Amino acid sequence: MVHPLTLKNAVVYGGSKPEPRDLYLADVLLDKPNRKSLTVDLSGYVLFPGMINAHDHLELNHFPRTKFRERYDNAHQWGEDVSQRLDQEPFKTLRAYPLEDRCFIGGLKNLLCGALTVVHHNPPHKPLFRSDFPVTVLKRYGWVHSLHFSTEAEIVSSYQQTPPDVPWFIHLAEGTDATAASEYRRLKKLGCVGKNTRFIHGVGITDADSYDGNLSGAKLITCPTTNLYLLGQSVYPSSAFLTSLTMLGSDSRLTAEGDLLDELRAFHTLYPLIPNPFSYVYHAPERHLGLRPHKFRREFIWWDAGDAPDFFLIKHDYELTKIEALVVNARRADLALIVRHGVPQIGDPDLMAQFPHIETVRAELDGVPKAINIQLARQIAKCTLKEPGLELIDNPQGRRRTLW
Repeated sequence: MVHPLTLKNAVVYGGSKPEPRDLYLADVLLDKPNRKSLTVDLSGYVLFPGMINAHDHLELNHFPRTKFRERYDNAHQWGEDVSQRLDQEPFKTLRAYPLEDRCFIGGLKNLLCGALTVVHHNPPHKPLFRSDFPVTVLKRYGWVHSLHFSTEAEIVSSYQQTPPDVPWFIHLAEGTDATAASEYRRLKKLGCVGKNTRFIHGVGITDADSYDGNLSGAKLITCPTTNLYLLGQSVYPSSAFLTSLTMLGSDSRLTAEGDLLDELRAFHTLYPLIPNPFSYVYHAPERHLGLRPHKFRREFIWWDAGDAPDFFLIKHDYELTKIEALVVNARRADLALIVRHGVPQIGDPDLMAQFPHIETVRAELDGVPKAINIQLARQIAKCTLKEPGLELIDNPQGRRRTLW
């Protein structure tokens, strides 16, 4: 059961005026405070909605960042390089870890950076949809890997079996060569480009392709640090292309720099004239991934009644003209509190102490002191894999369980 909360004096992202206000919530947004509400003063903090990571391979985040050439002309070359070495170290050992633990590390990576909803691009493994998985994973989706690692028959079958209101994902044009430049036309010839098509990477999509009815209604997900690492460049921001370039993904640590905050920072560096990069991890993916429809119930509210409140806090210095800059410049240890479904999961010790119904253990994240919800800490301690940069100082095993 989620304890009802009254959050006072936080600047809530989502309105035209960054003014403090009060929020009332439990496991859903409330219209008025519950008589049993715990009141928490959030003066000096900005409250942001949980980000949406539009592309990850959740079971691959325990692998080291890997490539065998300085630069690839096409990610298909990288895929072949990796495939030939899967029975060599360190891949052989890393592949042998339990699937549940591999998935958990991917979920934990996203939770720690405030990406509380994630699109998984691989089979829908059962551990991803457990009630205690660290983040929410998109359930309704269709997918194939790519035009190189999937047959044309597999691609057409997958696309046709995906309902038109459900997003369908494919790695496309992930390269700078002629092969990458031809992939959009190949996919369209197969009849697999439509309003629910979601391209991933898209570096090789041509200007002519991008003017093709704005890619026939399809949308593009970019992963900047993977593109730069493997290919040496990212997507070209033509005006038509930016109509389709609507979402950001972190990819896995096998190719990416880190997490979704790293992608957001790289995206802003690549495209500094885009006025609100935060919309690429919130408003746009909410609309284009079959999630709850975006609507403002009243100013400053981005939840609707019945939504589970996922959010994070960052300290506000009041010197910044745009509060989005707080997120764009943030790293995961800068997030002062992360709340999923109304329950604090990890945060600065002084903030977590304001929730006495949550038992916590001490930890460090990238050298910064944190307090972690004991239920999450027990999952971390149980996992056979270790999250880089996260250290539990207290042993959560065997301690009492706090229930409200």
